[in-house]
Amino acid sequence: MSDEAVGMIWTALPFLSLLAKTSAGAMADYLPPLPPNTCFFHFPLDIKKIIIPFPHSFSSLLLAKTSAGAMADYLRAHRAIFLSAVVVMGGALTGIYWCPDVGKDSTADFAPEGLSVSNSSRVEGGLAEGGEKSLVDRYEFWLLSILLLLQFCGYMVVLDMEETVCFQMLGDKAHKYGLQRLWGTVSYGVTAVIGGALGYDQKDYLPVHVMVVVALVLDVVVVTRLKFTVPDKKISSTDVHAVFKQPSVLLILMTTVVLGTCGGMVSAFYLLLVEDTAALWSPSFAYLKLLQGLLLGVQCLASEVPCLFLAGKIIKKLGYAASFSLALLGFCLRLCLYSCVSNPWWFLPIELLHGVSFALALASVTCFANSVTPAGAEATMQAVFGSAFHCASGLGGLVGSWLFHVTNGWWRAFFAMGSAVGVYAVLFTIIHVVLTRVGCGKPAVQKEKGGDGSETPTGCCEC
Repeated sequence: MSDEAVGMIWTALPFLSLLAKTSAGAMADYLPPLPPNTCFFHFPLDIKKIIIPFPHSFSSLLLAKTSAGAMADYLRAHRAIFLSAVVVMGGALTGIYWCPDVGKDSTADFAPEGLSVSNSSRVEGGLAEGGEKSLVDRYEFWLLSILLLLQFCGYMVVLDMEETVCFQMLGDKAHKYGLQRLWGTVSYGVTAVIGGALGYDQKDYLPVHVMVVVALVLDVVVVTRLKFTVPDKKISSTDVHAVFKQPSVLLILMTTVVLGTCGGMVSAFYLLLVEDTAALWSPSFAYLKLLQGLLLGVQCLASEVPCLFLAGKIIKKLGYAASFSLALLGFCLRLCLYSCVSNPWWFLPIELLHGVSFALALASVTCFANSVTPAGAEATMQAVFGSAFHCASGLGGLVGSWLFHVTNGWWRAFFAMGSAVGVYAVLFTIIHVVLTRVGCGKPAVQKEKGGDGSETPTGCCEC
């Protein structure tokens, strides 16, 4: 598949997943909770044998996920939504593996003479008009797009439910969220190494697919046995509206979008910058794949894991506003340093800033959403702030590509983005100070009623 086809699909996915994230949250909080050890399907994993243990068909549930985000909190079925999202994601991944190829013969014609398809997207002029028309007319393209949409939406919903259930299990120890989330980063690094070893120098990725299916089956087993409580109170639109009427919450929500945009630009164009830098440094640079692998290792193990381990203490010590400012400055410094690199090996120490930028931002956004959550709206608030952070990655791709064309180069694009984030960090700090002076800088920390009727705070620290 050509770079243009990949870009078209992955630009649309974050925006479309916004519907899934915001609908699954309200649905989970409205449906009656499922008891532990409830399983959705008969083994082996077969999406045709799914049994929904509540009076809603699977297709209706999927439609609700992709159309009305806040229904997750209204239906009060966190476990049901969690399991459904995992099954949808597994089924979509299986379909992606068996999906017919878009056709190398149709995409090879897109590249100008003398250039490979993989590099054609960087050539001025882009995709030929005839090639673009041929691409959108192929059923394989739309089949793959739909499967990727289902997989991406399922993944986004799983993220929301993981965080919601995690905070429900932590209770008044919400500051330990980072200690739980870091295991996701560890598993990401470990499975990336294992998957790379299984698929190394092979055209058939069946071993990797089998590994994913086994992991998802184990995920379902774990989710069915998790023991957590769901508040009896259903979501109240009045309570949710009251939260978002607070100026400080709106400021944090806007900052979340900015942080997500920065992360999206990095994930979309960072490796392209590394490739171009390596090519300029040495046209025969033979360690590109090694360097890229080391960069991912530094991101996960040397930067993100330690930062998540300390995230609770950092947020508790500094507060939310200072933590968000630190994450903004981390992105500012990181993006600006990218623009100054001439030797590709210097990207390795710069990636140590991944923790103080992305990881701290993720922990701050998630904990802040939990701290302002009204009773009965746990999944909804995680969906709203999660959408602002994760779905802004699509906006990051658009902003990055626009900056590339305006500034005529990745180096200038990253410097422009880093400078803009630095300016926003200063504005964010000033606005927060002003709101604090007028008495609006500290959002009301919501309370939720426990099973015995007593009220317990859900926030992990002050703003």
